[in-house]
Amino acid sequence: MVKQLKATELFLSLGLLASLVSGCGAPESHADVAPMDEATPTENVEGGEGGEGGEGGEGGEGGEGGEGAVSKSLHWANRFDNQAVISAFTETVVLPNYTQYAARAAGLKQAIDNFVAEPTTANLTAARTAWSEARVSWETTETFAFGPAASLGLDGAMDAWPVNSTDIENILAGDEPITVERVAQLQDTERGMHAIEYLLFGTAANKGVAEFSDREKRFLLALGQDLNQSAHTLLASWQSGIEGQFAYKDVFAKAGSADNSIYPTTAAAAQELVSGIIDSLTEVGEEKLAAPFAEQDIAGLESRFSAQTMNDLKSNLQSAENGYLGAFPAENLQAKASISTYIAAVDQRWIKR
Repeated sequence: MVKQLKATELFLSLGLLASLVSGCGAPESHADVAPMDEATPTENVEGGEGGEGGEGGEGGEGGEGGEGAVSKSLHWANRFDNQAVISAFTETVVLPNYTQYAARAAGLKQAIDNFVAEPTTANLTAARTAWSEARVSWETTETFAFGPAASLGLDGAMDAWPVNSTDIENILAGDEPITVERVAQLQDTERGMHAIEYLLFGTAANKGVAEFSDREKRFLLALGQDLNQSAHTLLASWQSGIEGQFAYKDVFAKAGSADNSIYPTTAAAAQELVSGIIDSLTEVGEEKLAAPFAEQDIAGLESRFSAQTMNDLKSNLQSAENGYLGAFPAENLQAKASISTYIAAVDQRWIKR
């Protein structure tokens, strides 16, 4: 059973691992580097007297380095070579999560098709439920929005926010045929999950069946098809590879192999994973929460049309936990090797208890 982490445990653990895999682009060769099982024992390091912290201290700018702060010797930091952690992550988190998302995107497309063919309250409710389920699944992938999600532009195509409602209304007011091919050429802010949300829920999550115009229905059909195609393209890019490219699961899992130009070291893949977790948590704190609060403007709240903002945030936090534990609870999957087990082996302070 997956252990529910306290927020402090998660952040501190990630901070430790980030330091362990730092500088992992091109490992230097050091004669005094000890292998992982011979690592120098934990030692006390004094922080600086404030300001930026002394050498080896932990004090940030304006903070005070803590006296006697516990720090792990990092002589072997660039020798992170736990291949099992990297390969297990793809098998127990990435692939099952993207598989679930692709299935739910297909379910959303079908639900939209059903609503357009027979616009009833029941079918509208079913389409909205399908959107919410697909949304939860997508938001739990935030931790690994690297690789094909970024390089193929699929993250933006499916999840650009805020949606450009002005452009969407202009498209609806026009007379150019709305097809899946045309949708694929639209700006990211005019397509994807949030364009579907805007049309499906209205601006206050209470749009009635009678309020849907024929052109809105055609737009919804094309948007559903486009999202489904993008979801399956993303899954295929990891699972089997597309357009002559290697399956990204192999590129990531085989980090450190001689012919791997993307991840020349195992530590490079670990850095990608850790950065993904930290970036997703930073986005939650700084962009999804702090920015709208500072501006006192609900327009910045993601998924506000469907009143799903809180579910988005919870799913993002679940994504970070999944990445840390190497687990995908929705499918009852948990890796034997993960960031959490690696940290436990490196520093006994992080043994699960």
